[in-house]
Amino acid sequence: MLSPVPGFTHLKVLTPAPPLIDAPPPPAPRETGAQRRAEALVRIALEAAFGLRSLHQLRPAQFSGPVRLHVAARQRITARAPVRVDTLHLRADGEIFGTAVSAGQAYAFTGRVEDIRLLSFRVL
Repeated sequence: MLSPVPGFTHLKVLTPAPPLIDAPPPPAPRETGAQRRAEALVRIALEAAFGLRSLHQLRPAQFSGPVRLHVAARQRITARAPVRVDTLHLRADGEIFGTAVSAGQAYAFTGRVEDIRLLSFRVL
């Protein structure tokens, strides 16, 4: 909010808005079993995509064919580097998305999970 400076008609000072005291902080989201399973699948897929895991560790029972193909293509173009999941969001319909950091560069990822299987996955 701009407030006039006393004694100067054309000068104004930016004053910060008062803090909201009455608003309670939002509740922390609870981590569910589905969230933990999805995070584990994404972590394995990211580690394979960045060369830290072998493609043979992506079992067909947990990772669909398109996921394994994308990870194999990603391994060919990416240097081996540790990867860290920064954010991971899971929607009720099974859509997952988030960000990961490897070698100082941020990457986005998206996919779809159903029960205990990663159906689609892309590193952007």
